[in-house]
Amino acid sequence: MGRVKPNNLYPIKDLSAANAAMAEIAVTKRGIADLENYMNDRIDRIKAETEVEAAPLQARLASIEGGLLAFAEHNKAELFKTKRSRELDFGSLGYRRSKELKPKTKTTWKMVLGRIKEMGFAMALRVKETVNREELHTWTDERLDLIGCRRVEKDQFWYEIDEKKIADKLG
Repeated sequence: MGRVKPNNLYPIKDLSAANAAMAEIAVTKRGIADLENYMNDRIDRIKAETEVEAAPLQARLASIEGGLLAFAEHNKAELFKTKRSRELDFGSLGYRRSKELKPKTKTTWKMVLGRIKEMGFAMALRVKETVNREELHTWTDERLDLIGCRRVEKDQFWYEIDEKKIADKLG
């Protein structure tokens, strides 16, 4: 059998049919919302059960990791005198050199930011630039044209379901 493209258009012939379609939309949306709420309740319940089941495993994991750290710290001079890591049968352990930036004593990151701005070190600032479309909506068409933008008008269909009336009629 050849391919068949389904016709998903729901025929609306008059205002009465449009009204009935909107009622069906409301009922369908309520059904979808009920299903999604049921799904979310099940997901929340499963997450809670999983957290309870995983808690002893996570506690054991934290205990073992703490033990590895204590072992490595206690034996650091002996284990890592020539190398920064040790290969074992089931993995590796070691120390990695890293550097971290922190504000000086009695200085905060906010103070550091102020000093960067004060001294004009713009390369140390992170700035995210985006087009302010709300502002562009207030501009004239001539001004928009200068920056390579244009205003396009279009008719957008919309509908609004009166949930209260639907609930009153359907109970």
